[in-house]
This record gives sequence, structure tokens and C-alpha cells, in this order.
Amino acid sequence: MLAYLESLCAALVARDTAGIQRLLRHPLVNALPRDVRDEALTIARGGARTFVAPIHTLRLYHQTAHLLGVSEDPAAKLRSQAQNQTGPDQIEIPFDIAAAR
Repeated sequence: MLAYLESLCAALVARDTAGIQRLLRHPLVNALPRDVRDEALTIARGGARTFVAPIHTLRLYHQTAHLLGVSEDPAAKLRSQAQNQTGPDQIEIPFDIAAAR
């Protein structure tokens, strides 16, 4: 369930309409509270134009993670593992102050 909620949160934050609709067809959607389903439908219908934030879904994700005894945010752990494998997202470019003047 936690992986499903993580995928749903990621799709909602990214405003990925196709991903949201795919996740709403999943059988686990029946286990979600009504406000979470309504929020996902609203964001899916509005796409990038909507100003609705997935507050209910994010809250449910964190409550579920807490109940399952997850000691750290699984999404942050996955991001840090991916960064360690691919390197940092930031590129360092040397800057010569004397040449800039």
C-alpha cells in the first residue's frame, strides 16, 4: 500500500494525468478515503491548470508510513540512492572573478 501511495503522490505532484488515471484504476483505490480519491480526480481533470495541492494524499502517505513503522521517508531514501549512483544534479563550473570584471 505504501508503494501505491508513493506512486500516487508522485503522479499528483507532477500533475501526470495519465499516471493518475492509471493509478485510479488500480484495485487499491477502493482502500483510499473518499477525500483522497476526490482530490486525485480533481487534479487529474485539471491537469497542470489546477491549483489544488495533494494535501490529503500526502497526509495519508505519511500516516501510513508512520503506522508501518518506517523510520525514514522511503521517497527520500530512494532519491539519495539514485543520486549516489548517478552523481549530484548540480554541475560545478569554475568562476574567475578577476576575468568577470
